[in-house]
Amino acid sequence: MADFMHDQAAGLRAMFRRYPTQRVAFAGAMTGVGCTSLAVATAVEAARSGLRVTLIDEHQGGGSATARLGLTSRIDLLQAVNRDVPLASVRIASQHGVAVVPAARLAASSRQLNRLQSEALDEALLELARDTELLLIDGMTDDGQLSALARRADRLAVVTAASGVSITAAYALIKRHLAGSAPLSAGRSAAPVHVGVTRARSVADARQAFASLNGVVSEHLGSALHWLGCLPAGHQRPVFVVAGDDALKIGRDLAEKLFVTREADRNGTVSAPDDMPLAERPDRGGHPDGFTARIA
Repeated sequence: MADFMHDQAAGLRAMFRRYPTQRVAFAGAMTGVGCTSLAVATAVEAARSGLRVTLIDEHQGGGSATARLGLTSRIDLLQAVNRDVPLASVRIASQHGVAVVPAARLAASSRQLNRLQSEALDEALLELARDTELLLIDGMTDDGQLSALARRADRLAVVTAASGVSITAAYALIKRHLAGSAPLSAGRSAAPVHVGVTRARSVADARQAFASLNGVVSEHLGSALHWLGCLPAGHQRPVFVVAGDDALKIGRDLAEKLFVTREADRNGTVSAPDDMPLAERPDRGGHPDGFTARIA
């Protein structure tokens, strides 16, 4: 088993080196819907697979990604953007193999960044990407608006509860994201949007909530959403655990999907649908549960 895991990790690292760093932003439609759990789970599972992962944390307090990974820091990415400290002093290593960059103060100042700060932010992201294969952002939204960091991501993962008010907030967030992506340069499309549904009574109810949101977004915004997974009602992160087993399952599937999709695109093949179980994919076998999380 050890040899298999070593071979798998080496294969993932080699595959990701063929591509630019993948940047994925997580954003909650509302507070408390489990967005940080999924962001941390994806970071931890990708690191366990052998990828070099950096997680930018726009939150603060005991429930933040930084705190969940057992870390503390008084330095924020904003200080590096302002040239007050070197970028290397902002990034801190966790025992889970994930490098964390606290950025709560930067997120709070997102709307007030001037041209020099925006240029410095771009430089910081390039520097972080040099030794990172997967860069994740646990995003903080301000009145439904993504942060300057999250708007620079290659993919957006929106997490919403299976309730009318949360689905409405998710639609507004996605609408602002797609509107902010235009005008787009020739040949460049808006960053794909993945949706995770939480607090659903069942997987079927979560799928129905996603289908409703996807239908409205497709009709009014002209963009299709991608199924991320669900955390059924009753999901609770155990004390002293970074995310919980069900969130880790979704994180593992997302990390693997990023790898599978990019390899398929590189070979010029047609990527499998996002909700197709891995065992049924033409490009790779896998777990028959696909992207559905279940509580044991």
